[in-house]
Amino acid sequence: MTGGGGGGGGGGVAATLSLGALLAISLAHWPRHAGQQPGGAFLVATSPSRDVIQQVQRPGVAGRVGLVFGSAPTKDVSSPLQPSPLAFFMAMAGAAAALSRARVTRKAWAKGAPQSTSGIRYRTPLGNHLRNASIATFEECTERRRYEPLVFKFGRRYARAKGGHIQMAARRSRCSGHHSTGLGLSFTRHARRYRVIDFGRTKRGIFGTIETIEYDPFRNARICLVKYEDGEKRYILHGLGYFVGQQVISDEQAPVFVGNAMPLSAVTIGTQVHNIEMQPGKGGALQRAAGAAATVLSKDYETVTVKLQSTEVRLLKKDCWCTIGRVGRTEANMIDKGKAGKRYQLGWRPRVHGKAKNACDHPHGGGEGHSPIGHNYPMNPFGQCIFKRTRNPKKKSSKMILIRTKRKSEL
Repeated sequence: MTGGGGGGGGGGVAATLSLGALLAISLAHWPRHAGQQPGGAFLVATSPSRDVIQQVQRPGVAGRVGLVFGSAPTKDVSSPLQPSPLAFFMAMAGAAAALSRARVTRKAWAKGAPQSTSGIRYRTPLGNHLRNASIATFEECTERRRYEPLVFKFGRRYARAKGGHIQMAARRSRCSGHHSTGLGLSFTRHARRYRVIDFGRTKRGIFGTIETIEYDPFRNARICLVKYEDGEKRYILHGLGYFVGQQVISDEQAPVFVGNAMPLSAVTIGTQVHNIEMQPGKGGALQRAAGAAATVLSKDYETVTVKLQSTEVRLLKKDCWCTIGRVGRTEANMIDKGKAGKRYQLGWRPRVHGKAKNACDHPHGGGEGHSPIGHNYPMNPFGQCIFKRTRNPKKKSSKMILIRTKRKSEL
């Protein structure tokens, strides 16, 4: 708040000086009292860099005050100075600009005003449910219609076992998002279509041109439609810096440029990569979310050391392919849905605290009133400690992890 107040004060001082100059110019033609003796005082401004104002006595001039801009005069001028209209308008423009800067500074530092960023738009707070709620602007998308040959309906079974009956334990957290109206009808406005994405970048040795940048409902990043030289079209992940008309290629000898795909062995040390394969030929599985990127630290004969976005440092085989650059839309984590209904439309059901349940439904449940959980540590619904690491230490690939992911308390 100190910076904001200082900015406002500076704007107020500039506005005061400009208004003072405007007042001095306007008084240039106002005569003083009739009985005043000859010999008026003029205000002469010397070099603008020094901002020095001098008083020069001019004989024969009665009751006039004016401003002379420029360097200090070297000889006496007997004729009265007439201010030009240009100086008048310049003073007015300076005063208006100073007042506008002061007002903008105060508005930027206003308490509780949300600071918007590129790619995010804040909703008008028509109610408390939209207070500080933000949505994407989709300014990077260039096409609204999807490429139908690479789109299909991805049917999923929520809260259903293989037999088809409902299991309440599986229904507690996830749902389809298509809710019934009570009349036997269901909403389909939130139905999503899956886009087939080429995570493996298996189109090797052929240049492709990015035609469109589109929205994908199954991920928080954008996707690009690439048309290759043989006429085939494929979707790839949209990276930071991609543009329509850009040429991309997937090849072992490809240049290290944003959008190109190559093995980890061909990537220079210190380069950021995304869409990394865990096993050669299986397709990209690491660093695919919005804003994600990994850094290549070192290379060996058979492995490459990579630091992931989660601070984990692990070894990957040098034959694993990756894409140069960072995934686009880095501001995705700044979006605030504003209300629980938005999350419900995305397929997430409300969560109930374990203390609010019965003892037969959760280890934290039961008791009179606000009873404690009754355990030495918090538990999940299956009675296991929630702080327990879930990775099997005897897993074969555990030896590839050099530094485990750090918790928030360890950062």
